Amino acid sequence: MARIGVEIKFTLPGDQVAAGLTAFGLRDEDAENLLVYFLDRLDEAGDPWLFGQHVVLRVRREPDDSGDVTAKLRPVEADRLTGRWRPGTEHERVDYTVEFDWAGEKRLSASAKVKHRDGVADLLDGPRKKVLSAEQQDFLRRCGPSLDQPMRDLEVAGPIAARRWSVDDLKFEQWTWGAGRTFLELSLRCDEDEAADQRAQLTDRLERLGLKPDDGATTKTQAVLRELL
Repeated sequence: MARIGVEIKFTLPGDQVAAGLTAFGLRDEDAENLLVYFLDRLDEAGDPWLFGQHVVLRVRREPDDSGDVTAKLRPVEADRLTGRWRPGTEHERVDYTVEFDWAGEKRLSASAKVKHRDGVADLLDGPRKKVLSAEQQDFLRRCGPSLDQPMRDLEVAGPIAARRWSVDDLKFEQWTWGAGRTFLELSLRCDEDEAADQRAQLTDRLERLGLKPDDGATTKTQAVLRELL
């Protein structure tokens, strides 16, 4: 099996964002700006339904109406990643990634991303079944949970205004939505055998900067979906 990397994540809550931007020298003029949307719907208990089934459908739109659509399984069952969806397999029209997400708990995730040169706004406004490519639908069907008509009645959660920066090996992404709600996520990708040390070093760095990330109990996606659906 191909080696599986780790994406280490820390999220600074709203009251820590300004300090985080200053500490890492993140300036407005250096940011990449885009809009982020999710597709989901609330279940009878008022919780995001797809998210509760460990499925995330995300759309990102650039200012020129280009962007990408991602179908993500988190956590994913490792024994479902077989055949054309084995870790490390390459696809002509899909950017396929299998890695561990390490925010609070370290969880195996798999995602299939398709890039679009234009027409992202039309995807959001059109039939839900047209949002995912045939390859992405196959990925969800073969590797994800058994769901009856998963694209039915999905709502668009968004837009979320996102700003992104890269500083050395660190990636930063700030999300703002609603009445000024915001947070800043820091992430670092590394090999699995380096992950524990890298996470400890980043934890120590944040402490020395006086920054206090949240406990990771609620992911940024979950927090946004609960408010925007």
